[in-house]
Amino acid sequence: MDIGDQTDQLPVLQHALMRTWAHWQELDEPDRLITFTDYDSVGTMSDAMSRHANEAFEELSPRGKEICEKTFKTITEKGADNKGIRHPSSVRTIKSILQCTSDELFEVIEKFRIASRSFVTPRENVTLTDDSVIDLSHESLMRLWDRLKGWVDDEAASVQMYLRLSEASAMYQRGRTTLWRPPDLQLAINWRDQQKPTLTWAERYNPAFERAIVYLRTSEKEYLAEEENKIMLQKRQMKRVKIVAMIVGGAAIIFHRIYVICLHSENSS
Repeated sequence: MDIGDQTDQLPVLQHALMRTWAHWQELDEPDRLITFTDYDSVGTMSDAMSRHANEAFEELSPRGKEICEKTFKTITEKGADNKGIRHPSSVRTIKSILQCTSDELFEVIEKFRIASRSFVTPRENVTLTDDSVIDLSHESLMRLWDRLKGWVDDEAASVQMYLRLSEASAMYQRGRTTLWRPPDLQLAINWRDQQKPTLTWAERYNPAFERAIVYLRTSEKEYLAEEENKIMLQKRQMKRVKIVAMIVGGAAIIFHRIYVICLHSENSS
């Protein structure tokens, strides 16, 4: 039997059986009995939910996929035991974090809450508003959907980077540390440019978002200024080397000519 000792196996089994039934209907062979082959074709309990969620994801536009990823990162998080846990969030909060419109967000949510999927709540018969709370239908999705497992890990790493940056900015304000330099600085810059954190997102973990970003920006400017100064000094050094080389080269030519003249004079005498 596929049913193990996980506490969330019933909804997983229900979903797999629902997918098996849908697969059998799609084949349109009413005289054929449903068999294990149909069950295996949808991925069984171990993979049916992940495949189905990936189907929904692939139906989205590039912008929709971006919103989908950030939405699921918002309504999930990694707990102290490194397991994914729910983090229900209102539509208003998600929009503020993602910097997207209601229509853009609703288009994504609808793909995942239709009756044949029911991956998130509220159910599809409930009208969505800014006050609607978006949540996973069951936590097993975090355990079984391969793409979501990766998102949960990515979000946990993003949170850790922000917390490190926040702590460093607080210590810098108290004069207990210096500005960041590579490799920490480059890692933080990459995080900022890729994750594009917002105030609403940051306030969930540490409210001093502006201080952290100012610290990062100051560190970046200071490092760039140092690098530009190094380049300028190197150019000056190169210029001095060229001048010295020209002088030495010119002197060598002059001395060579004097030597030739003197040698010619001696031979003539």
